[in-house]
Amino acid sequence: MDSKLLQLNDFIMNKKILSLREHYDFQDRTGSKFGEGDGNFIQFPAKFDVIDLGGSKLMSIEGKLISLRHEFTFHDNMGQQIGAIKKKLLKLIGEEYWVEQNGKEFMRIYGNFTEHDYKFEVNKQLVAFVHKKWISIRDSFCVSITGNVDHRLIIGAAIVIEHVEVREDSSHHLGPHFP
Repeated sequence: MDSKLLQLNDFIMNKKILSLREHYDFQDRTGSKFGEGDGNFIQFPAKFDVIDLGGSKLMSIEGKLISLRHEFTFHDNMGQQIGAIKKKLLKLIGEEYWVEQNGKEFMRIYGNFTEHDYKFEVNKQLVAFVHKKWISIRDSFCVSITGNVDHRLIIGAAIVIEHVEVREDSSHHLGPHFP
């Protein structure tokens, strides 16, 4: 697939605010849009599609309906699973996720939602970094891919982490949450 989104190593992921959908625009450093991600606010399980500017679907992300931990699968444009992301249940400081391919751990993601920094590591080597800009009209994330890794895994993980952390943060502020 020859999409700019799957080739750029440094780009910005902007989340649309005040929308009926969870929507992300992907832009290069000059502000030119070259892709987007879309999901619904109220959908069980959560689902997202990532498309390029031509409207071609690059990947889809789907949450697991019943699970002890947050779990999402990534699928290519043909529907084949390319990975899954899971959140560690208990961690004293920060957040931790891992990405599996073919049922085996492939990548670890370490971060702190309050500091908005996430490191992506394969075999303890940094392959990507995501940082949320503090001063911005809308939620804006700088994504840097520094290693040889499938861009779809980084993009999918960034969307999932933002989705999960915002949902958990809003449910804590609303008091007890009952399914």
